[in-house]
Amino acid sequence: MKTAAYRLEAVSLSESGRVRAVNEDAAAVDHEYGIAVVADGMGGHRAGDVASRMAIDRVLGRLRATLGRFSAGVPQPAALPLTEQAIAEANSAIHAAAHPQSGRSGMGTTLALAFFHGEQVALAHVGDSRIYRLRSGRLQLLTRDDSLLHDQIELGVIAAEDAADSHNRHLVTQALGIAPAVTVHLQQETLRSGDVFLLCTDGLSDLVDEKDIELIVDSLKTNLPLAASHLAQLANDNGGYDNITVALVRVLADEAGAGARGWISRLLGRLMPGKAER
Repeated sequence: MKTAAYRLEAVSLSESGRVRAVNEDAAAVDHEYGIAVVADGMGGHRAGDVASRMAIDRVLGRLRATLGRFSAGVPQPAALPLTEQAIAEANSAIHAAAHPQSGRSGMGTTLALAFFHGEQVALAHVGDSRIYRLRSGRLQLLTRDDSLLHDQIELGVIAAEDAADSHNRHLVTQALGIAPAVTVHLQQETLRSGDVFLLCTDGLSDLVDEKDIELIVDSLKTNLPLAASHLAQLANDNGGYDNITVALVRVLADEAGAGARGWISRLLGRLMPGKAER
């Protein structure tokens, strides 16, 4: 994967864990367009895996189709509105498919997505799947869970230290497919060389402490497949009672592009002194 300013390394992994027979999670990375996405389906009777796969397929399909039309040097549409529209369309499709006659009534899915473009990344999420960023050895949570537990913590109904024992930890307040419309949380972040973005479902974040996630990702950031497998293994070692899904994206300086830009700048400096660095 490559943006205008950076090259990207990316990997995704999804497995059922130690307890569940069916994996209702899904994940994908698109190396051509710089997109990573994870989803955690819900609904039972195999409806959850249908919802999560629908969400990823619809969102990626919409983004690819739109971006493909702007590949010939034409300015692309703004990343955040484009991402929001793609997720809204996926929500409508899942909601329409979740009718009682299909046996999929009530199916839905969380979604966390990162779309890398230029020197920025557009982040979007619905539900309690998360996006973290490792920068300079420090892991930071960039998203806010759409969950009853998180609402209770913010309102002071439950103390943060008691959250691990709460029966409400898996009750999401938003998901794709549950209602005709959905509120998508959107934000944009500036990239730095060396950043590592982690997208994950709660099968990882519930079972692995953030300090352990930080240690694994920081130690193994030069080998993303190994980092992903270590994260999943630790979640399994800690119980593995849920599906476990991660996507990792590492941001690296585009040395070839930087060299070309530097050569052009030096040439312009000789031809037009004082103007090349403006």
